[in-house]
Amino acid sequence: MNGDLYEKIEYALGQIAAGDPSGVDQLYECMGKTMLFVAKGVVKDVFLAEDVVQESFVKIVRYIGKYKPGTNGYAWICRIVRNTALNFLKREKNVGTLNLDEFCHISDGTDTEERTARHVLVEKMMDALSPPVVRQMVYMKYFLDMSVREIAKEVGRSKSYVSKEILKAEAFMKKMLADPWTN
Repeated sequence: MNGDLYEKIEYALGQIAAGDPSGVDQLYECMGKTMLFVAKGVVKDVFLAEDVVQESFVKIVRYIGKYKPGTNGYAWICRIVRNTALNFLKREKNVGTLNLDEFCHISDGTDTEERTARHVLVEKMMDALSPPVVRQMVYMKYFLDMSVREIAKEVGRSKSYVSKEILKAEAFMKKMLADPWTN
């Protein structure tokens, strides 16, 4: 992650922990777009994603005491957003709201067992990537849909390094796909 961004996040979280409301504004400046992006990736709806981000800020303020300064604030915040988004989806499902767009995917030809196997395979491939920064870069590219330039800025590395490492990770994952249960 970009060292400057890391410092801004740490400072903002420190301000929030000290009870200074300006910390929330500072956190929004440096993480607002990322939080919205993560939320939208889970809930697939811009308006609902905005609600998720708002509730995530409430949770960040409420649970700031659980954050250990000096650890990865970026990941802590993204985890809160992701979990909040998943809770929104569960709540929406339990309330029984129907989204007509979902009905066009009802019969996509894949069964639950097949989807579960794919999910396990993706998790296995991601867990096999190392060092952790490579796993983070692949996640950013494929799950957060970030460009190489954006990833390089986030992790504080050159674009060529990020490109090279992602290509190596892709080759490794293709090899795993050839025989996923023995690699």
